[in-house]
Amino acid sequence: MNRRRKLLSFILIAMFFTALSGQATEVPLRVGALAGVSGLAMVKMMAEPDAASRYRFNVYKSPELLTAHVIAGEADLAALPVNSAALLYNKEVPIHLTSIIGWGVMYLVSGDRSLGSWPALKGKEIHIAGKGAVSDLIFRYLALKNGLEDGRDYRIQYLAPAELAQFAAAGRAPYAVLPEPWVTEALQRNPRLKVALDLQEEWKRIEQGRFTYPQTVLIARQSLLRSDSSRVAAFEKELDAGIRWLNLNPKQGGVLAEKSIQVSAVAVREGIKRCNLSYLKAAEARSQIMTFLERLGTMAPEAIGGKLPDAGFIYQP
Repeated sequence: MNRRRKLLSFILIAMFFTALSGQATEVPLRVGALAGVSGLAMVKMMAEPDAASRYRFNVYKSPELLTAHVIAGEADLAALPVNSAALLYNKEVPIHLTSIIGWGVMYLVSGDRSLGSWPALKGKEIHIAGKGAVSDLIFRYLALKNGLEDGRDYRIQYLAPAELAQFAAAGRAPYAVLPEPWVTEALQRNPRLKVALDLQEEWKRIEQGRFTYPQTVLIARQSLLRSDSSRVAAFEKELDAGIRWLNLNPKQGGVLAEKSIQVSAVAVREGIKRCNLSYLKAAEARSQIMTFLERLGTMAPEAIGGKLPDAGFIYQP
């Protein structure tokens, strides 16, 4: 009996140390985010005391920089614009889209108090953040649906988001299409400005849908999903909780954002409702994702990689 007890004790001890060894050698997941709304969704996770042992966060200034690291295999998970994810997949980069974490965040900001409709933009010069970016494509698509054509009915000037926010605040861009958090940055600097047009509400009106368009998504390496999908699921569970916390605690979230993603605390505190952060599994929003990509593709096929991604693009657990 004593020999059996000793053997059982030895087996239990061996199992314990084997488990410890496995935990010790588990490499943190490499997570890429963008300065701005996609990074904002992760600030709570970035601030967790044990985050560094499980995740290695890297924040990039542009989608191009982040996608380059994804292509090089240097990111396990990444938050990207949905069209950037489609581009990667159509280039045969081995990724799946796993969830939506942010919906549309585009607004036309102006000091023109008489502006309240799309037809009123006729004859105006519109400043937009990023040629060929989602802000550009979605604005031109919605304008077309309102009978306005670029170059004929209005003119576009392009600037980077942060620069455009400064121009709008200074009155040098009277009609500026901006994403959050730069909308709030501009409004805070110039109280005469207002949100004149909400591109998300116009999308819902034109598309006759309950949801606005999915803008920011989470992608994961296919090999990670095959080998350890539970780690991805655990990450997404924390991400969902972090987004919920942020929506309820924008003041505290703003402090974290200022430290980690170069977004001012004021912009988060005052603009969180316009950031439209909300988690949803991609498999539950397949039609919204594909419809949005199809609309972007009609404006610029190269923006989604020349074609709609096939059914394997969206991860099905």
